[in-house]
Amino acid sequence: MIHATALFTHALNMLFHAPATTLRVILPAVFWVMGAAAVAGVLAGDALGAMDQVIDRAAPPPTDQLLILIACGLAGILGYALMAVLWHRHVLLDRDTTGAEVRPGARLFWSYVWRAIVLGFAQFLAAIPIGIAMLLVGGLTGSSPVALLLIGLVAGVAFLWLALRLSLVLPAAAMGHVMAVSESWRATEPLSRTLWALAVLLAVVNTLLGVIAGMLLPADPGLRLMLDSVLYLIEGLVFVSMLTTLYGHLIEGRELG
Repeated sequence: MIHATALFTHALNMLFHAPATTLRVILPAVFWVMGAAAVAGVLAGDALGAMDQVIDRAAPPPTDQLLILIACGLAGILGYALMAVLWHRHVLLDRDTTGAEVRPGARLFWSYVWRAIVLGFAQFLAAIPIGIAMLLVGGLTGSSPVALLLIGLVAGVAFLWLALRLSLVLPAAAMGHVMAVSESWRATEPLSRTLWALAVLLAVVNTLLGVIAGMLLPADPGLRLMLDSVLYLIEGLVFVSMLTTLYGHLIEGRELG
């Protein structure tokens, strides 16, 4: 059985063995995401500040700033989707360049976005039992900080495992192929146990990035959004690289190494 560490190491190695190449591949998406964050920070600073306050003490944010924040949020999400498509295609097309053959056409990009929406809905439905179970466990164990922390960690690992099982549809979509969510579930069945360990490793990465965000937390809401965007890009890129690794190995029969 393939060890989770082998999958994890392979995914990270693809990202960091040539960091300059990685940055060139995803640079359009980085500009897109960070540009959206910068616009939100400059034009919707009051709305961002209101979101950081206790709800019952915060004044309602200006409507125009709220609309700007929503628009920038949607733009940022599309930027993350572009990053995923670029990385999937860079690796799976075996391209050393970052040229036009890696960049998706509009039709492929929006097809990817649609598949991501469908996947998100499927994951939401599948995650409902996990959420209910965590609520029941929380009710039985009380509201102690330690219990809540453990419940949160277990739920996070479970959600990541579920995402790994269902999300092979995304690299498939980036390559112009249509894969049903059920096909992804069946394809990952041989590694279902291994993916639990992999989910733990990904949860550790996410936790470390969260700790870094807490340590570097700037006071200005706009700067805080920029920092969060950078960390979310890193977190998302690690997950995307993991999906690319799984797709290449399970669907295309590639060896790890």
